[in-house]
Amino acid sequence: MFEEEITLPSGVDLWGGRRCDDGDWSYQGSFGGPDHPTIIAPPGGIPVRVLGVEATALAGDNATSVVAGVRIVAADASAPDGKSSIAMILSTGARAIVSDSKIIAGDGKDGEPGGDAFSVRAMAGVVGNNGANACTADTTVGALPVVTMCEDGIESTGGQGGDGGLDVGGDGAPGQPALGVNSERDGRGGLGAGLTRCSDGLNGADGADGGRADGAFGPGFLSEDGWVGVRGEDGNKGGVGQGGGGGGGSKSRGPMFACPTSGPQSGAAGGSGGSGGCGGKGGGGGGYGGASIGIVALEGTDLTVADTDVFTGKGGNGGVGGTGQPGGAGQFGAHGGVGYPGADMWGACKGGDGGNGGRGGDAGGGLGGASVGIAYVVPNFAIRPGTTIVPGNAGAGGPAGNAGPEVEVGKGKTGPQAALYAFPAANEPIH
Repeated sequence: MFEEEITLPSGVDLWGGRRCDDGDWSYQGSFGGPDHPTIIAPPGGIPVRVLGVEATALAGDNATSVVAGVRIVAADASAPDGKSSIAMILSTGARAIVSDSKIIAGDGKDGEPGGDAFSVRAMAGVVGNNGANACTADTTVGALPVVTMCEDGIESTGGQGGDGGLDVGGDGAPGQPALGVNSERDGRGGLGAGLTRCSDGLNGADGADGGRADGAFGPGFLSEDGWVGVRGEDGNKGGVGQGGGGGGGSKSRGPMFACPTSGPQSGAAGGSGGSGGCGGKGGGGGGYGGASIGIVALEGTDLTVADTDVFTGKGGNGGVGGTGQPGGAGQFGAHGGVGYPGADMWGACKGGDGGNGGRGGDAGGGLGGASVGIAYVVPNFAIRPGTTIVPGNAGAGGPAGNAGPEVEVGKGKTGPQAALYAFPAANEPIH
């Protein structure tokens, strides 16, 4: 029994189950004939690898390696990725004949879960500024806007309050950004006073939730280290909350009121809207499960399998997607300034509240691991009589974040499962 990985240069044979005493390479003697093959079972790595012609100087253009009389056993999750179990790999351009052998792959490992975003809410908005009182300035400017600057550079701005005036008040500015959603909360600015009193700014709309991302799909692809699956999609970021609209400004002159002639004359200014909260971050996609593959034949290989049994284990289940972060809280709009005391003068109006940031999206689940007897890139092989290929079960796709296993939306797909399966080349899209 060999407990190390074996790498064959192209054109070099590997014969097992034979007596090697005194140069006698027959099936008679110490190993009991072809029913007692040599076991190759390292604790880690790829048990047998056949190199392509370009990787060795020992072989000619048509050199073929013969692998016979061996029992090749890959341990569970022993491939270089630490997830898959691959018994044998034919590197690009390799040629091999496998006969009178048993090829056994172990189980793949379950995919790692996607990272959860922070459970603490995203950055909150800022409370608006109060408007100036009447009769405190000749030009009463509306309360200045407040801004939330989110980590991704997106801003939410509360609308500036309307200016105070003599015979008419200024309108408040709308909150930003305008989200274009059908909502009563659209962050419009309040109207300034004229024949009637001013109006309050409207509350800003909440940011859109990130939703649920797609689960992983596609077959994955083959590489010199075995099989590479597909992760679930990362969750989308939640939308920023819209700032509240600025409150309308008031006026200082009316039938029954006016500022004292000895002082400033402008009416009360509107309060600014509160800014919205930032959107939550999305969760990370679930990892793919490890594969169980008997023989991997890469591009340009030539493989013949005769009188050989190939068994594979179970592919690992895909990992669950990560959960999204709660959005930040929108903050209150501020009060407008008050009228002159004792003159029954109209006060200015309040700014609207900022909208809440949208919840970060939950991520999709990872692809289940493949369980394939012979995995290849192009069909350049021959299966001779006496060969049996028995694949195990492929791994199930991982569920999406914040979803039960019965929820199909965002769930990863089950991995490939077949005796023979053609995979795309590594430079082709994997979806």
